[in-house]
Amino acid sequence: MDSSNEKLKQQLQTLQKQQTDAELSLDMLKREQNERIWLEDFERICYEERESLELMREVWQGDQARNFGYYLEDLQADEKNKWRQTFQAEEEKRQEKINTYQKNIYQLESKQQDIQKELFQ
Repeated sequence: MDSSNEKLKQQLQTLQKQQTDAELSLDMLKREQNERIWLEDFERICYEERESLELMREVWQGDQARNFGYYLEDLQADEKNKWRQTFQAEEEKRQEKINTYQKNIYQLESKQQDIQKELFQ
């Protein structure tokens, strides 16, 4: 009886350690998700690019200048779309990881409850 109780206690400790590790990983992922400093930087850069394009239009005259300005606008729009797609893909991956960790934590908690029930019978 003591031997089986000792094994159950060891299993319980192992599960608790795994749960703690999973919770720490989950917290890190959530922190990453909430920290969007680089998003703000990107928006600032886009704003600065728009200002630069407007300045170029004012300084240059004629059709060639306008066409070049439109070319730069299109280039900037393409880069912005690529960046947003990359950001969205990373966000989806991060959300999948969060969901996986949450499921794992739930399973670990269930196993711990089963072991505790068995210990106290």
